[in-house]
Amino acid sequence: MLPTTVKHRYTGEQITFVERTKDYTIIEVTLPANGDGPPLHKHDRYEENFEVISGQLTVTVNKKTTILKPGDAALVRLKQAHRFTNAHPEPVTFRVTLTPRCDFETSVRIHYGLMDDNLTDDKGNPKKFTHLAIILYFQNTWIAGIPISIQRFIAKRILAKAEKNGTLKELEKYYIEA
Repeated sequence: MLPTTVKHRYTGEQITFVERTKDYTIIEVTLPANGDGPPLHKHDRYEENFEVISGQLTVTVNKKTTILKPGDAALVRLKQAHRFTNAHPEPVTFRVTLTPRCDFETSVRIHYGLMDDNLTDDKGNPKKFTHLAIILYFQNTWIAGIPISIQRFIAKRILAKAEKNGTLKELEKYYIEA
């Protein structure tokens, strides 16, 4: 059985896969004190609702930064540039509901599996650009400031090549139970 919780070996971020239905995915994330989240990015296939359980989470949506405390929530709609971070001296735990359901869990399992197999650099970035493109495509995560259509076009070409040369099949070991 695949583990419910995975841990980023370099940052200490933990992600627990809480629930996955045909309509949504719920994850619980713990960022260590003064822990960074991802850089500014967008999603165009799902919305994210962040709800803080403990600690404080700094969320930036369309250049507006808000500090969320326990019980506070922030909704990130489709195509809104956003990021989150823990700029505070204690860990933060928060839930994220991704609506509709998406392949976020698959992308995280691939990413963290590559880390476990030493196929990333010392910050956790995949050493192979193909792996990075696959992770971002499955995650529907696009770099803010670059048109999504261009990023998707490139990612689809990389994905097609990865399927043809067997790279996608090799990555299945991280998210499909044997």
